[in-house]
Amino acid sequence: MFRITQEAMNNVAKYSRASLVSLSLNGEGKRIELAITDNGMGFNVEETLAKGRSRRGLGLESMRERTELSGGSFAIQSAQGQGTVIRASWLAGPDYS
Repeated sequence: MFRITQEAMNNVAKYSRASLVSLSLNGEGKRIELAITDNGMGFNVEETLAKGRSRRGLGLESMRERTELSGGSFAIQSAQGQGTVIRASWLAGPDYS
C-alpha cells in the first residue's frame, strides 16, 4: 500500500496541477480500499496505458502490478479536465472485523 500511495502522490505532484488531493483507506465488509483522488487536469487513461512501457505510463503500470501481485484489484478513473481517482482494494485478512 505504501508504494502504491507513494507513486500516486508523485504522479499528482508531477502531472496533475491539482489544488486538492485526498487519500482514504476504508474497510467495507471483507475488503480494504485505498483511494487517492485529485481535482487536477486529468488524462486519457486508455491512451496513457497504451503507451505501454514508455516513461509516462510506467508508474501506473507499476501500481497495477503491485496491487495485483498482492492479490488486489486496481482501477483508474480520469478524464481531461475532471481529475483522477486511483483505487486499489484487497480482501481483508482473517483478523479484520
